[in-house]
Amino acid sequence: MNFEEILSTYHIEYVTEGNHHCRPGWIQLDCPFCGRGSNKFHMGYSLSGRFVNCWKCGPHPLYSTLQLITSLPPAKIASLLKDLRPEHVKLEPVRGRFKRPTGVEGLTNAHRKYLIGRGFDPDSLVNLWRISGIGQAGRLSWRIYIPIHYRGEEVSYTTRAIKEDVSLRYISASKEDESLPHKELLYGEDFVRDTIIVHEGPTDVWRTGPGAVATLGTAYTNAQILRIAKYPVRVICLDNEKEAQKRANTLSNLLSLYPGETYNVVLKGKDSASSSEKEIRKLRRRFL
Repeated sequence: MNFEEILSTYHIEYVTEGNHHCRPGWIQLDCPFCGRGSNKFHMGYSLSGRFVNCWKCGPHPLYSTLQLITSLPPAKIASLLKDLRPEHVKLEPVRGRFKRPTGVEGLTNAHRKYLIGRGFDPDSLVNLWRISGIGQAGRLSWRIYIPIHYRGEEVSYTTRAIKEDVSLRYISASKEDESLPHKELLYGEDFVRDTIIVHEGPTDVWRTGPGAVATLGTAYTNAQILRIAKYPVRVICLDNEKEAQKRANTLSNLLSLYPGETYNVVLKGKDSASSSEKEIRKLRRRFL
């Protein structure tokens, strides 16, 4: 039996769609450790990874999870797990129609000044990451336009304010304006080969260079976990703040259940973008 058949056989309620916790490649059920009978479906089972993780209390052994939700004896649990195999999950997101925002143009002096102040070479970023500038354009005024590519095609975007006194430093494409959902992708993945270094934001990727990706925010989705997990060497390199490191440890624990190697690296700088060139060179020499 597969996992969905196990749940059905033993009358365990679950969902695969229609709930905000649902993601492609996962089955959601109530967590027996922190939410039994809550109908909140915080626990997810990965079809491709054969493991469970709760949005609230984190990863748990599949064996003890099955024991709690089915009340079966240990021998029966062992038998079910023996026959349980990972299932193939297609990672291709559903396509929509991509639309660039108005006002995208070349980098102005203001954009260049901001990038140089952050220690970046504007022309190198244009050539490699194909960034542009946005001038006076309503909600997206005076931002760096950061296209998100998938297999060479521009499918979505995010933007970064060049002023620090704004409420939203990053504003990304709405669902209506992207052909692939940006939170189901990894910024910079087109340049990844065997080793993937995972950061939070595009500026971290720019600093580390090809081989690094960003989850485009502090939170990561199940679809992004599956994308990271397919690489044989995964390096988690989030901000060095306490909350970010909690997320890094949780992500590392999830990825360690997949074949391959997973590392959690904490930089001396707050993040990759603010770390020294010496430290970034050391990171690249070790892993890339």
